[in-house]
Amino acid sequence: MKAWHPNPSGFRPSELVSPVYDTLGLEEHQKLDRLPYNAATFTSRRSDLSGPDFLRAAAESLERALAARAYVQDPSEGFYVYAIEYRPEEDILEAIAPGERRPGYMLLGLVGSLSMDRPEEIALHERTFSDRVEERVSLTQVTGKHFAPVMAGYTLESHAINDRIEEILGVDRRNLSFRPKVPPLVEAQVNGSTHRLWQISDPSTVRELRGLLADRRLVILDGHHRFTAFTRLRERGRKVRPLTMLVEAHDRALLLLPWHRVVPPTQAPSGRILEGLRARFPSVTRGGENLTIPGIMETLRELRARQKTGFVVWEHGSSHLVEGSPLNSEGDDYRMLHEFLEGDLHLDPGAFSFVRSPGRALSEAKGNDGTAFLLPPLSMEGVEKEAFSGHFMAQKSTMFLPKVAEGLIFAPADEPQSQASPDHTRT
Repeated sequence: MKAWHPNPSGFRPSELVSPVYDTLGLEEHQKLDRLPYNAATFTSRRSDLSGPDFLRAAAESLERALAARAYVQDPSEGFYVYAIEYRPEEDILEAIAPGERRPGYMLLGLVGSLSMDRPEEIALHERTFSDRVEERVSLTQVTGKHFAPVMAGYTLESHAINDRIEEILGVDRRNLSFRPKVPPLVEAQVNGSTHRLWQISDPSTVRELRGLLADRRLVILDGHHRFTAFTRLRERGRKVRPLTMLVEAHDRALLLLPWHRVVPPTQAPSGRILEGLRARFPSVTRGGENLTIPGIMETLRELRARQKTGFVVWEHGSSHLVEGSPLNSEGDDYRMLHEFLEGDLHLDPGAFSFVRSPGRALSEAKGNDGTAFLLPPLSMEGVEKEAFSGHFMAQKSTMFLPKVAEGLIFAPADEPQSQASPDHTRT
């Protein structure tokens, strides 16, 4: 694969890359739009733009950026190493058990174009929103490119791939020594995290890494809408290969947290939700007034330790623990919640707010007089089991950190013409 990346000669990569498209609010997007050639101008739609206007503007913005050589394509083919050094924000850290928090994290991934010839070896675990998938389909058709890698996890008990990458870069993650000895092609800052990119083009190293990846089953961790868009394009006859970042699924630098929900009062009037919960579930326990976030998180961890399904609901300053049946699979909490919200109350999940931290969920619920639903912790083993059993969790169930950036590396959407490409068979 010959990828494009920011041109460090004459440009500041941190002014070119942007957060991934579905994390941008209107205000942040407007700020990025003022930066010439920033990837947000051709990767994500502002909420005040129609679909056709966005696609037209995206094609024009990409053309200007490439003409200005803000992004350059490497002349040689190979794999890429993508490293993200980060520290979660405080509202995310408070959702992690105190004994599991670390002062800093560095995730390593191997990037290439993914073959879709053996779909049984690639599993998704979440449902998607069809309108978001179709927008990604249209963007790919208009630009012919994929602007941020999908993140997929593999399992390798020996950790041989990560060990080899650390050796190549000269980092020692076990001792939290993250500064590489080998200079990257590109280094950029995105919302406090450091994103670095290297290319591996040595034929023997490429063969070695491909051998280690052989026969690995993959779980799509982040980027379900983008991956589903490529699946639809493939079904429609287009020979596409999604840009993919392969990471070790059980890497300690990969954080797995639940997405929480906030239902606005326009969807459910005050009191209706609690009334419905009490009617449906035998165990709805009042947790007290203005319970602290650490207290709520401890309640959810204790619920999971007892292997029970459930969630905490917060409304009008009071919290309630809702318990269900014994936990059988990782998606049961979400099924339980969505069967109630969608089935009993006939609410539209497209109108929910999906919030990444319990603190933000409570703040939003307080601000708009809504109802917050806080979900228990998740396990990677459970997500893998769900994925390969063919079950789908609700939309926006799992939040994996860190997030990739848009524009740090992008590639043609279609299969390469060269049969000798090192990324032709798998990545």
